[in-house]
Amino acid sequence: MIGGVSIVSLDSKGRLAIPARHRETLLSAFGHKLVATLESPDHLLLYPEPNWRPVEARLLALPSGNPVLKRYQRLVLGHADTLEMDSAGRILLPARLRELVKLDHEVALVGMGNRFELWNAAQWDDVTNEALALDPADLASHLGDFTL
Repeated sequence: MIGGVSIVSLDSKGRLAIPARHRETLLSAFGHKLVATLESPDHLLLYPEPNWRPVEARLLALPSGNPVLKRYQRLVLGHADTLEMDSAGRILLPARLRELVKLDHEVALVGMGNRFELWNAAQWDDVTNEALALDPADLASHLGDFTL
């Protein structure tokens, strides 16, 4: 399980140092390869390679005649890039992906169970504050009987 939020800095070359607590888990459970891709204009998805393969297969199985799904496939699969962690636990994020979601120096690495999301740190703070301001009654209507 990948969880937690870490605020980390990209170096001048666009490398992200995976925090030690995640690095150890990733290396022991998944290996040294991660797949970065785009799904949204505000963050990247970062999958351990073994977790990416079933997602990739599901995307490839979508009906090819649907133009909306074809555009979605192009977005996610077309931007998917396999990255290797170096001996210092860093990955080089492709410049184009960094530009598309406006990642600069400080980024938030957000664990989401089977993957990470990678956000501009200031934007992540905004998203967090929006979530904290959710109306509990409105949220409950969407969650049904789900509770923590």
